[in-house]
Amino acid sequence: MNPQSPLQLTKGAILRLSLLFLAMFGFVLWLNQSGLWENAQLLETLYRQGNYIEAGLWSLFALGFIIYSYKRDSLIAKRKNQITSVIFLLFGLSDLVEVQTGAWWKPWWLFLWKASCVLGFIVCFWDYLKNHRLKNH
Repeated sequence: MNPQSPLQLTKGAILRLSLLFLAMFGFVLWLNQSGLWENAQLLETLYRQGNYIEAGLWSLFALGFIIYSYKRDSLIAKRKNQITSVIFLLFGLSDLVEVQTGAWWKPWWLFLWKASCVLGFIVCFWDYLKNHRLKNH
């Protein structure tokens, strides 16, 4: 049995990512050709709506991790999933604050908030990789 890497992309994932890239590229071309790229009002609306959508996506990830935590047998695995859920929820909330402040780097505490969440994601992912490798060896 050949253990599969957790970073290996499936054909379906490659297809979805390719379609997303093409859609984003087409949108940028449309903005550029229509002259709307310079329209500050449109860009502000895209920024605000994008952050609201992003906050919703992070919240869905948080919900997924919290639901998955209750399906785990081990208390340690449950807690790790719950911690990951809280980090995703906090990251989503930071996007809502970002809409109000206008930037992810100001005020300084919002930057620290977001940086702490990213650091938390890195630690969680590192722990996942470490445990995944131990399980397959």
